[in-house]
Amino acid sequence: MPKQLSDRLSAIRRSGLLDRSGREQFHHLTEHVRVALQVPVAIISIVDEDRQVFAGHCGLPAPWDDRGETPLTHSFCQHVVERAEVLEVNDADLHELVNSNHAIADLGVRAYLGVPIALPTGELVGALAAIDTSPRQWSEQDLKVLESLALVVEREISVGMSELKYRRLFEDMQEGYYVAEPLRDGAGNVTDVLFEEANPAFERLTGFETNTILGRRLSVVMPELGNEMLPIFRKVLRTGQSALHVSAQEIGGRWFENRVRRLEGDRVATVFTDVTQRKLNEERQRVLHQEMMHRVQNTMAVVSAVVTASLRNAPTLEKASEVIASRIQAMSRTQMLITRQEGNTDFAEVVREAIAPHVDNESRLTIAGPSIAISAQQAVGLSLAIYELSTNAAKYGALKSDEGQISIRWSAGPDRAFEFCWKESKGPAVSLPLRSGFGSKLTDRIVAGYFSGSGKTAYLPEGVEYVLRGVTRTENADEPDNED
Repeated sequence: MPKQLSDRLSAIRRSGLLDRSGREQFHHLTEHVRVALQVPVAIISIVDEDRQVFAGHCGLPAPWDDRGETPLTHSFCQHVVERAEVLEVNDADLHELVNSNHAIADLGVRAYLGVPIALPTGELVGALAAIDTSPRQWSEQDLKVLESLALVVEREISVGMSELKYRRLFEDMQEGYYVAEPLRDGAGNVTDVLFEEANPAFERLTGFETNTILGRRLSVVMPELGNEMLPIFRKVLRTGQSALHVSAQEIGGRWFENRVRRLEGDRVATVFTDVTQRKLNEERQRVLHQEMMHRVQNTMAVVSAVVTASLRNAPTLEKASEVIASRIQAMSRTQMLITRQEGNTDFAEVVREAIAPHVDNESRLTIAGPSIAISAQQAVGLSLAIYELSTNAAKYGALKSDEGQISIRWSAGPDRAFEFCWKESKGPAVSLPLRSGFGSKLTDRIVAGYFSGSGKTAYLPEGVEYVLRGVTRTENADEPDNED
C-alpha cells in the first residue's frame, strides 16, 4: 500500500468517522444539502480501503440506507479523493470515469456533484455529495452552496475528533475520574453530590460498576467517603481553587489520592489514584521507626542495668570493668544474631545468646528445651521476645532483685509445633500495667507473627509469665508472612 494512502487510512481510523455511533451526527447537514440543491439524495462519504462509509446520508434507497455503506464498486466519491478535486457528473451514463460504476444501476445515481472534505490535519477522507436520479446540469451556485456546506462538515468533524480524543483519553486513563453535581439545601450549603459521569477506571479501582452509581448520591453509594470528601468539595466550589487530598481511611481496602477541581456549571471533577502501596510502606516505616526507637531505649536501659549490677556485685572496679565489657560484648553478639538474615539457627542458641547479657548470676536462671532448627527470621523474632522480656524483668521484675528467678522452657510437638514459656518468680510484686504499650504488642502480636502463632503475657502474683505457641520454619521451607 503506498505510504500516502496508508497515512490517509490511518488518519481515518483514528478520527472515529468509521464508527457507526457517530454516523448520524451529520444527518442534518445532508438534509440541508438536499433542500438547498433540490436533490433526492445527499451523502457524506468516508472513503475507506475497500468501501465507502456514510457518516451522514439522506434519501438513500434500500437496502443501502440501513447498511450505511457500499463497496467501492458503488462509489463516485472515491474519485473525488483520488483526484483531490471537485467531481461534477451531469449524466453518469455518458461520463467516461463513472459510466461502469454499479451505483448507476443499484442506487439510481445519474447526476453527481461532490466536493472534497478533509481532516484538520489535512488528509482527504471523503466527499460531501449531492445526487440526482435524473441527468442534471449543475450550476455555479450549486457548487458554491456545496463547498460552503463542506466547510461546515469539516468544522463538525474537527469538533467530533476533539470530543473523541477526550473520550478515548477519558476511557483509557489509568486514574479514576468522575464528575459530580453538588446538591444544596435552602441556604445554598452543599449537603451531598450526585455522580454525573465516571470512567472505566473508576469501576476497576473502587469495585463499583459505573452504571450503578450514575445519578446517585455519594452519601448513598459510599457513605464513608462522603463524610471525608464533602468538606473538600465545599471548599473547591467556594474558592474555585483545586485541592489535593489523600484518603484518611481505607475505601474498599484501598487508599486514594484525590485531585479535585471545579468545572463550569457548578460541578466538580475528581481524578483519583490508588496509593495503597505507598500508604502501606509509610505504615511499615512508621512501625519500623517505632520499633527502632523502642529498641534503642531498651538497649540503654539494659546497659544501665548491666553496669549497675556489675558495679554492685564486683569486688573491685577493675573486676567490674571486665564484667561490664564482657556483658556488653554479649549484647553485641545478640544484636548480630537479631540482624542476621540467612541460614538456620538453633532455638537453644538463640535463647542463651539473647538472655546472657541480662543475667549476672546463672544460678538465677533455668533453661530447658530440645534442640530445634529455626530460620533466621524466626531467630530475630525469638531474640526480640527475650530481649523485651529481659528488659522488663530488669526494670520491674525478677532481675530487679537479687533473689529473682527466671525459668525458660520450651517443648516441640508434631508438625514442627512448639510451646515456649518464660516464667518469673521471687521478684518484686507484680501488678497489671495501666495500659498496653509497644512492648506488649511486640511480644504478643509481632513476635507471634514470625511463628504463625499466638503470644500471651500473664501478670501473675508470683511473677510475669509469657507463653508463645506456633510453628517453626527453616530456610529451605516456605516462610510465613510476618503480619503485625
